[in-house]
Amino acid sequence: MARLRTAKKLVGGKVTAHSLMRPVVFRQFVAKEAPIAAKIDVIRSGINASIVADMVQYFHVPKSDIFDILLTPASTAHRLIKEKRLLDPAASERVVRVADIARIAEETFGGRAAATQWLKAPNLALDNVTPLSMLATEPGAAEVRRLLASINYGGIF
Repeated sequence: MARLRTAKKLVGGKVTAHSLMRPVVFRQFVAKEAPIAAKIDVIRSGINASIVADMVQYFHVPKSDIFDILLTPASTAHRLIKEKRLLDPAASERVVRVADIARIAEETFGGRAAATQWLKAPNLALDNVTPLSMLATEPGAAEVRRLLASINYGGIF
């Protein structure tokens, strides 16, 4: 029951028996900032592995790119998806981290298209790697947040 309340708080909306069977889509995580406690509960409970397909669609990248960000071997990820299982807490945390950064990027660039384009483009300030690839680790995500803040506030990076 606590998990149901947390999912409802995190993604909002009405929860029905049908919605419990349906995995949470990545776009719902990006849509709005969730309370820290709700994020922690979702991370601890695990996120349905089918979210990988949503992330692929959201960013228009190959599954292998998402597997790299989640630090999950392709064989493991494919098995979890096929068996409709949950990601482990570490991979679930990475999903939440990527969603948070995607939301910040959307706010910074005024929409999804520009945000995903920026996240997928090599960036000189990141030694010519993509911001999206930096999100596999918290230090990398912190650097991407710093860049987005600089862009938002006209600072120098």
